[in-house]
Amino acid sequence: MHVHILGIGGTFMAGLALIARAAGHKVTGCDAGVYPPMSTQLAEQGIQFIEGFGADQLAFKPDLFIVGNVITRGTPVMEAILNRGLPYVSGPQWLGEQILQGRHVVAVAGTHGKTTTSSMLAWILEDAG
Repeated sequence: MHVHILGIGGTFMAGLALIARAAGHKVTGCDAGVYPPMSTQLAEQGIQFIEGFGADQLAFKPDLFIVGNVITRGTPVMEAILNRGLPYVSGPQWLGEQILQGRHVVAVAGTHGKTTTSSMLAWILEDAG
């Protein structure tokens, strides 16, 4: 399956791109101002991405568009997707349906303390066996 990720330069969406690539999908994407370390990691995995959010993104002809939070109504590529009735999902929806289905998932979210909480959680899970 070919997925095209809108907003591929963000931490979550770039991670999603790498997961999709590792799962055997063809991955392309777009964003504004993609820079290291994300640009380097994507390039190392052969993931092509282009600058901007123009409607010309449709030329990639993916099977599915994965839409990041940076995309809003009025963004040219999103309006083109909607006008043509092309398939799209959010990043979390794709992750849940394609990768995490049938697995037990623990997620840590929030503004502050994610690294500390994740480290404590990892220690607890390892120690508990």
